[in-house]
Amino acid sequence: MNPKPLFPTPDPLQRVLYRFWPSQRLNMDPLGDFCVEDRYFPITIANWKMISPVSCLMLARRVPQPLTFRADARLTIVIPFRDREAHLKELLPPLTARLAEQGVRYRILVVEQEPGRSFNRGKLINVGFHHAQADSDYYCIHDVDAIPVVADYRCPSQPLRLVTRLLSTNRPESICPTHYFSGAISVLKEQVFAVNGFSNEYWGWGKEDDEFLFRLQLAGFLCYFDSHGAYHDLPNPAAQQVAQPALRKPPHVRLNRARRSRLMRGLVDPSADGISTLGYDLLAEEVHEHYTKVRVRI
Repeated sequence: MNPKPLFPTPDPLQRVLYRFWPSQRLNMDPLGDFCVEDRYFPITIANWKMISPVSCLMLARRVPQPLTFRADARLTIVIPFRDREAHLKELLPPLTARLAEQGVRYRILVVEQEPGRSFNRGKLINVGFHHAQADSDYYCIHDVDAIPVVADYRCPSQPLRLVTRLLSTNRPESICPTHYFSGAISVLKEQVFAVNGFSNEYWGWGKEDDEFLFRLQLAGFLCYFDSHGAYHDLPNPAAQQVAQPALRKPPHVRLNRARRSRLMRGLVDPSADGISTLGYDLLAEEVHEHYTKVRVRI
């Protein structure tokens, strides 16, 4: 049986208030300068708009939790994928080298979406979670265009973002925002299933990673980032560049922002959308020297 929503379904007047007066922005992170080993810092919540019931719950759960690393755990690296063969070839040598240096027991699972629909990164990641659950103790959600330079792939006790510095090949070096939660994320299997994974409803690019972070933090996990983590950020192929109109965002961007905002306002029950409602067809499975690729219809 699915758990009850954290917040009751609002009446029509409450919906109007939540839509036009998301009344509280958390301007100060109560954890302040809390850190682990002068390297691992909590992901901030200060930039998010939340209604008061949600922010109060988040603040109540925003307490220091230790970040430790476990040895001899089985890692599955999940790479959501479509039409990025050149990136995959560039990623595999440095990735496998870092994993070997750190003595990590791993497998790499590339989850490829068949052509014909908009890309759904969150759903492909859920497929990876589901497909590899019997052989995994933790996962690393890894973009195919993120090439590790300084990366800690050990098994963390709390969700951990591995990348902070982007040594980009196509733009100046940059630092990821402190609320960013994507690129390369390590998370325990039990934490993934506790929050029901990603939403399956984010078509096109963007915002599914924000929702996953919010699910984890709302469930009481303290998410960290590695301030030493550095990756090369490869440029997207020209055919997959996301247009940025000057006056109007693409429809999928507006829809995805609206979905994320509904969760942040307590209007969505994560147990009703995620791994528990995942549907897909496994079309093919290819075993290569360093990775396995599954091609799916979603």
